[in-house]
Amino acid sequence: MILKVATFNYQSGGNRSGHGFDMKGLQEAFALLDRAPAVVLYCEAKGYRGQGQRGLFAAAEALSDVLRVPYIGLPGTLDRGPIPPAIFYRADLLTVRGWPCPSDPDVFDDQRNVARFAVTASSVMPDVRFEFLAWVAHFDPRSGQIRRQEAGLLDRYGTDPLPVIGGGDLNSSASGDHLPQRDWHAADWHAKTHKGRWTDDGTPEGRWVPDTDAVDHLIGRWDPARQRRVGGSGYHAVAELAWREHPEQQLLPTVNPKPGEGGGLLIDYLLANEAMRPYVIPASYKVHLPEGDRWPSDHRLVTADIDLPTVA
Repeated sequence: MILKVATFNYQSGGNRSGHGFDMKGLQEAFALLDRAPAVVLYCEAKGYRGQGQRGLFAAAEALSDVLRVPYIGLPGTLDRGPIPPAIFYRADLLTVRGWPCPSDPDVFDDQRNVARFAVTASSVMPDVRFEFLAWVAHFDPRSGQIRRQEAGLLDRYGTDPLPVIGGGDLNSSASGDHLPQRDWHAADWHAKTHKGRWTDDGTPEGRWVPDTDAVDHLIGRWDPARQRRVGGSGYHAVAELAWREHPEQQLLPTVNPKPGEGGGLLIDYLLANEAMRPYVIPASYKVHLPEGDRWPSDHRLVTADIDLPTVA
């Protein structure tokens, strides 16, 4: 059973600062998909938990309307402000079997924003339905050290016996020249310090390089000599699985260009653990480029397919 998975950072979640929610951009981003995603790993659900979760329900309704399937939203948590991630899932395909309550004080940090799903159509018998985990994360935009700590909360799922698909705006590139690179000479101070790291190369001015520690902790450090990753927590970047099948196709940035950044990076990821990897269809991976000059968000929609088994 082929299911589509998506990750999308919808800028401010369509929140209009006390004047409701504008979901037009969300619908524009998803309107051109050939198939409705079973899971949407969603970042910037700004203010979605207030006023009876109006924002959460508005986003679920907007996705349901444009894709013509029923979606339910699961509100996540984030310590740095009222802009947590969320997961939206298709109620006609999946049954949620676990999602920590945002207000529960007894949940461990590494369990938050992690959902347990059963594929409803995989079996008529609930006890043997195919299960998988899905997590969503929105790493710190300013500090590589904090991002590395956030990655540490998710590393145990890399070797989980259950298949795991995770993703979101990790605000960090991974090592490897095959990934989109930034012109650090053209980047302003904020772009350098938020996504880069200064290194002493023996020259008076030094050199700026991408800060890749967080994502490398999850998927491993790139070894250019062996053209493979070394170490890591057991995850595989779906983007890289796709690139390995077609290395002639350049990987695209997942953010739209901004002045002063020196070029976009691949920072929105879909990650599969070792148990999920056999089900990933690498060729299905896609970064959806917005049409025209009006972008629905500062980030781009990213999708891929997984082919999950059915049970007798």
